[in-house]
Amino acid sequence: MKRNSGFTMIEVLFTVGILAFCLCGLLVTYINMFVFSDLSRSFSLATNAVQAKIEEIKIASFDELDSYDGVDFDLDGFFSGSSKGVIEVSDMEYSDDLKRIRIIACFKSHNRVIGEDLNLNGSLDAEEDVNGNGRLDSPVELVTLAVR
Repeated sequence: MKRNSGFTMIEVLFTVGILAFCLCGLLVTYINMFVFSDLSRSFSLATNAVQAKIEEIKIASFDELDSYDGVDFDLDGFFSGSSKGVIEVSDMEYSDDLKRIRIIACFKSHNRVIGEDLNLNGSLDAEEDVNGNGRLDSPVELVTLAVR
């Protein structure tokens, strides 16, 4: 009696196909991990830059706060022209001794702009207001109140 030992060509090809499919899935996951890691780094840099700007504004007196309204600035940690922060200072309706300070940060990450300021010029232009609320928005946005 003749006994066959080993695998047939079809079995080997089938196994290699399954292995290649699994390895491609792992490779895609690995690449996405790097993209999300870079995006997370960009969010952290933008948040830190906005927090630093709030700390800078806290030093100013209450009467000087209006001079910050509409000021735009480049975010620390980003290449020149790849980020923009905007400061908005507004009075509260129910108190003259209270101001609302809102800082918005828009930036590029992997050739994609995060936030509504698509051309990173510090203002809301036509076609940039995605949600239609009439103000500049971004996932990186800090709001605080200042009291006299």
